[in-house]
Amino acid sequence: MELNFEQAEAMLEPQRRAELAKLMWDGAALPQVLTPAEKVFVFGLYTFIEYEDKDKLKAYFSP
Repeated sequence: MELNFEQAEAMLEPQRRAELAKLMWDGAALPQVLTPAEKVFVFGLYTFIEYEDKDKLKAYFSP
């Protein structure tokens, strides 16, 4: 089954999305083992960074 970003996002708990987004924001190393949904989600976050839409990325872990 192939997932798109929205499906992967919906499959993850809010806390996990925030953890992964914060790692991406900080440029920190990601966990070596990611679920398929986490991989798709992280790739989506990567595209936000590449297309300079960091506000979208920051929204995942901002209060």
